[in-house]
Amino acid sequence: MVPDLPAAPLPACPGRHARGPRACEAGKQPIDRLVLAPPALQGAMLAMVSRDTSHVALSDAQRLSHFPASPIVTLSWYHEVEAGLVHARHGWQRLASRVMLSGSQSSPLVTWSPNSGRGYMACFAPDAAQALFGLDLGAVQDRFVPARDVLGSEWQPMCEALLAAPDDAVSLRVLEQHLAPRWRMLQGRSSGRPSLRQFGRHWVERLALRAHEWRNTHSTRQVERRIKSFSGRSLRQWQALVRTEGMFFAARERYENGQPFDWATLALDEGFSDQAHMSRVAKEICGFSPTEFAQRYVEDESFWIYRLWV
Repeated sequence: MVPDLPAAPLPACPGRHARGPRACEAGKQPIDRLVLAPPALQGAMLAMVSRDTSHVALSDAQRLSHFPASPIVTLSWYHEVEAGLVHARHGWQRLASRVMLSGSQSSPLVTWSPNSGRGYMACFAPDAAQALFGLDLGAVQDRFVPARDVLGSEWQPMCEALLAAPDDAVSLRVLEQHLAPRWRMLQGRSSGRPSLRQFGRHWVERLALRAHEWRNTHSTRQVERRIKSFSGRSLRQWQALVRTEGMFFAARERYENGQPFDWATLALDEGFSDQAHMSRVAKEICGFSPTEFAQRYVEDESFWIYRLWV
C-alpha cells in the first residue's frame, strides 16, 4: 500500500509570491526534465516531468513552484519530498499521500516543500485519463486527491512501482508497462498525439467539434451543461485558456530572438480584444500580469515548470 504521509508540525512556508533567484550553487542547479510519451502511450500520456533538487541547497523561496491553470490531468509522485499546496488564505497544506492525482485546474497553483528530493508528474489528455482510469473529470477538477481514492486497488501496483523507481528511465518503463496494454485495448495506435505546443488547442478543437455535433440533437443550454459535465468547465473558458497559452509561446519566441515585448500587438495577434483583455485573462491563468510574468519567467527559480514546458 502507498502510505499516507506522517503527521508532523507544519514548517514555516514563505508567501505564495515570495521571490527566489534562479538556483546555481557552485555550478549546480536543479535537474528538470520533460520526457515525451513513449510510442505505446501516444495519444494518452503527453509527457512525464521530473524535478530533482536533492543535490542542491535551496532557500525557502526557491522551493516554491508556480504552475499555470491547465486542462491536463496529472499523476504525481514524490521521493523524499514533502510537497504541499500553498493556499492564499490557509497557507501551506501538506499533500495527504506520496502519490496524488489532480484534474484540470481553473486557476494557477503554487506548491512548496520544506525539503529537497525528487518529484514527478505524468501528464495526460483529459479524455484519455477518463478512459484509462475510469475518472469522473468533474470530480477531480481543481482538486489534488490521493491516487488510491480515485484509481482503485487495480492501480496500486503501479503506484508502488513508481515510488520504488530509482530514476526517470525506470519511472517511464513502469508507466508504459501498466498503461500501454489498457491503452492499446481502448484505442490502439490510431490516435495521434499533438506536440506540446499544439496540445491545448488540439483538445479544445476536439471539444468544440463535439459541442457542434451535440447541437444537432440538443438545445444550446443542454450542450453547455454537457460540455461542463464532460470537461469540467465551459467551452468559452477552455478557449480563453488556449489563447493565453498561445500568448506565452509567442512571448517566449520574442524573448529568445531578442525582440522587445510589444504587448498590445501580441494581444491582437493572439486573438484578444485588446491589451487589457489579455492582461486580465493572463492573470487568471498564471496569477501575474504579462510584464511581471515575463520578469519572473527569466529570473525566478519557482517558474521552472514554465521554462521547461513553454
